[in-house]
Amino acid sequence: MNEELGATSLWGTQMVLAADDAYFTLPARKEGIVPGFGNLRLPRQVGERLARQMIMFERRVECDSAAGSLIVDRVVPATAISAAIDETVEFLTGSGVVSTASNRRSLRVATEPLDLNRRYAATYAEEQARCHFSPALVDNLEKFWNADQRRA
Repeated sequence: MNEELGATSLWGTQMVLAADDAYFTLPARKEGIVPGFGNLRLPRQVGERLARQMIMFERRVECDSAAGSLIVDRVVPATAISAAIDETVEFLTGSGVVSTASNRRSLRVATEPLDLNRRYAATYAEEQARCHFSPALVDNLEKFWNADQRRA
């Protein structure tokens, strides 16, 4: 169950669960693009040095490693992932979804004010457009994108 998970898939979650054989990578730079909001949020999660290694130098982080514990809340055997998801959903919704959603929004406002988010989004859009209009993007995708090894 090895999966490449982009940083953007993590930050809206309440809890990150992972199978003991899972890992994180950020292939966006290699592909010629910017990894979504990973540049804004990942340093806060794992520290600037590890974030830079993941974003700029394709560092792979095993979920069950010390570095992985900065991203993952709970690692379970691959055979137990479905049960762990069910337990987490039950826990988070047991007192009502409104409370969970409200607490999540409050945490986001405290750690990522709207003006910071807007400034980053503007920079991201400009830089991503620069990437998309670069002939190097097509070259990178042809060189590194292996559709046969990607899962749907």
